[in-house]
Amino acid sequence: MLKAVNISKYFGKINVLNNINLEVKKGSIVSIYGKSGAGKSTLLYILSTLDEANTGEVFFDSVSIKELTGNKLSEFRNKRIGFIFQFHNLLEEFNVLENVCVPGYVSKTKNSEIESRAIELLKILDLSERITHKPSQLSGGEQQRVAIARSLINSPDIIFADEPTGNLDTENSKNFIELIKKLNKKFNQTFVIVTHNKDFVKVSDFSYIIDKGKLS
Repeated sequence: MLKAVNISKYFGKINVLNNINLEVKKGSIVSIYGKSGAGKSTLLYILSTLDEANTGEVFFDSVSIKELTGNKLSEFRNKRIGFIFQFHNLLEEFNVLENVCVPGYVSKTKNSEIESRAIELLKILDLSERITHKPSQLSGGEQQRVAIARSLINSPDIIFADEPTGNLDTENSKNFIELIKKLNKKFNQTFVIVTHNKDFVKVSDFSYIIDKGKLS
C-alpha cells in the first residue's frame, strides 16, 4: 500500500532522517516510537505528502508521490489521506458536525452524503449529543474524538496521527488507543502513528523505533 524507499532529509548540515525504508500494509496499525527530536514527525510529514525528502521516494499503490503535483496532489491528499494532529486543529467558529464535514465539503461529495456519514461517525465515537457544540465546549478527549471523526470523513486509505495523545491525560490516552483499535477492526482502517507513548505498541501490528534519524 505505502512504501518509503531510502528516505533522507536534511536541514542545513543536520541529517534529520537517514536512509529510511518502511512498508505499510493495508488494514494495519503501524506505530513509530521516538523521543522529541528523533525525526518521527518529519518522517510522518514526508510519508503523508506534507513535506518532501531530499533523497528517496514514497509510493502509494506503486505510484510515486513525485508524479503528483499541484491540484492532483491536493486531491490525492484530501481523498486518500486523513490526519490527526496533537492540537486537534478544530475551527472554533464551527460546531462539531461542521468541523467533521469540512474535508468532505472540499472533496465535492454531496453535502447530504457527507453530513450523513459525519453523523454516523459521531455516533460511533459517542459524540451524538455534542453535534451542535463548539470546540470550546468540549473536553480535550472529546475534541480529539472530533478530530478522529474528521480524519475518517472521506473514507481515506490511510490515517496519519502525529503525537495524538500528547495533550491527553492518562485515561483519555487509553481511550484514544482503544478507539484506534476499534476503528481499525470496524473499517479495516490503516493507521500510521508517530508517538512517544509506548502503549501504542500493544495495539500495533508493526512497531518501530526512530532514533537519530534511523529506523529500527
